[in-house]
Amino acid sequence: MGRNMKAIVYLLLPAALWAGEARYARLGEFDGTVEVQLGAADAWMAAERNLPLPEGAWLRTGPASRVEVEFDDGVVWRLGPDSQGEISDYTRLSTGQRVTLVSLDHGLAWITGQARDKDSVMLAAPGMQVTLTRPARVRVAAREDASLVWVLAGTARFSSPAAELELVQGQMTRVEPDTPARFSLERETLDTDMDRWSGARDEALANPAARLRVIERYGLADLDSAGVWVESAELGSVWKPKAAEEWAPFQKGRWRWYGALGYTWVSDDAWGWLPYHYGRWTHRQGLGWVWSPNLTQVFKPGDVYWMRGAHRAGWGALAPGERFTPAPDTLPQQYCATCTTFAAYEEGAQTIDPAGLAERPKEPLKAMAFTAALPSPAFEASRLDALRPATRAGSTRILPELQGVTYEGDDLPTAPQQEEAESTSAPATAPAPAPVVTPPPEPAEEVPVPVPVAVPYPVAVSNAQGSQKREKSWENQAEWKLFLQVGNDYANPSQQIRDLDEWRRQFPRTQHLAQRTFAYMDAYNRLSPPDPSKILAYSEALVGSDVWTAFGDTFNGHAQATDVLFLATVALTELPHPSTQQVRIGQTAARQLLNMIPHFFVPNLRPGFITADVWKQLQDKMEAAARKALALAS
Repeated sequence: MGRNMKAIVYLLLPAALWAGEARYARLGEFDGTVEVQLGAADAWMAAERNLPLPEGAWLRTGPASRVEVEFDDGVVWRLGPDSQGEISDYTRLSTGQRVTLVSLDHGLAWITGQARDKDSVMLAAPGMQVTLTRPARVRVAAREDASLVWVLAGTARFSSPAAELELVQGQMTRVEPDTPARFSLERETLDTDMDRWSGARDEALANPAARLRVIERYGLADLDSAGVWVESAELGSVWKPKAAEEWAPFQKGRWRWYGALGYTWVSDDAWGWLPYHYGRWTHRQGLGWVWSPNLTQVFKPGDVYWMRGAHRAGWGALAPGERFTPAPDTLPQQYCATCTTFAAYEEGAQTIDPAGLAERPKEPLKAMAFTAALPSPAFEASRLDALRPATRAGSTRILPELQGVTYEGDDLPTAPQQEEAESTSAPATAPAPAPVVTPPPEPAEEVPVPVPVAVPYPVAVSNAQGSQKREKSWENQAEWKLFLQVGNDYANPSQQIRDLDEWRRQFPRTQHLAQRTFAYMDAYNRLSPPDPSKILAYSEALVGSDVWTAFGDTFNGHAQATDVLFLATVALTELPHPSTQQVRIGQTAARQLLNMIPHFFVPNLRPGFITADVWKQLQDKMEAAARKALALAS
């Protein structure tokens, strides 16, 4: 499907299905004993530099240990000795706004940065939280009897059930979680070795001459000391590492399985963050291997071609702009035996490490075959039931109710509430419910995120009633969990299709058939390359029914119905030799799309996340796609 056509679908998708690209933090410098738990169902593992950290990851340190985490908004979070914390909320809303919220359960933490534009940056501890709206460096201690905040530089906003005030450099405040109505404000800023280390790291990461317009401090500082920037006539500025002549990318490190990403590269190189997740490598005559950055904020697991053989896997870097599809007598642009890395591999492996291979294949093209991707490890259903205790900070997560910006109406699913005993017992530090925010008068304007203190996981208090209503529409909790898993794997359409297959296997009859059918269509549309024949096959049942009301008589329901018809219409035009049945399905969708466009676009001329000009462009492109489909001969 053409890129412009696919973009239209993404603009119309309800935010529950597409709320913005997933964000991943970087595990950076660390000393001593540091462990990570990526998700509730995962075991604690030893820290690895450059390990991607998703929302919900926990970190803990041992005695005389410390760790640094870098976020894509330039914020840096550090934990000191005997500490534990959580990346509680790490979200990009449909407006592009970023929410970064970390929680300290116990120990010491430092946070440096500021909220850019309409972003939100917060650190929560038992009984309080700190919000960074302007540049600041803050130290927080979470003790058994009290939580303490020191502003080491700049200004930060302190919030507790008893007070909300600005703290300036040199001020300290103390809160006792057991008596949240009491707090003290003092002038005390002890200068410790850990403060000096954190300050030195801030200086090391600062890079005013950033060469990337979008990603500023997010691993960029490492590149200046580890390589050089050179100008390329074809690609512009590229970065060349200081490495031996025979060096090639994707050799030192390992692949780790992430459910939402697939196999994701974790580099052993100290600088190995940006060059493996935000751009591609290419080999140039006279330069050797250089990294060509992209300017998007989309995190990639690692753009490589894959090979598979008996008990082996292989991979190498894809060239900038290359879309490689395995086919007979077709090689990736940059394939060569010496620049391909090999590893021992058994299907279902969670980790693929080239260090474990005893011998490279002598003739890779005879012993192995190219493949689009390696098979996914089997998903254990027991992972869906995994729970872990809430942090003392309240295991907060911000999910505001912003009509037309993040969620539209009450018909969209969100995460289910905890068991009744948990959902009704908010921490003693919880304030009154956060107010519902009304949408702004100008649709394109971004809205500040309301910040409640210590909101019980998983949704803000203001949204709890709506979430319960949505969950109750699912009579079977096991099916609800399967639906949530489909959403969790949105970034990986191949895995999402397997999730949908499992949902269909366990619940062949469902009240949510339209939702599941559309999820299949959307997943096959996001494959690389898309599969138009599958899109048409799944669309047949919806196109032949009253699709306008199949998803509910709301803006989101009508948007989803429009997406179904548009996907089916464009899928027909993408098939080189469509069958008679495929033409019938696609042209039926095209006719319905033309009839539906006036009813959908005119009343909703200025929805909350699309400007009027873009709205008109979408309408014109949909009409053009429908006419193109109808012009095809049967």
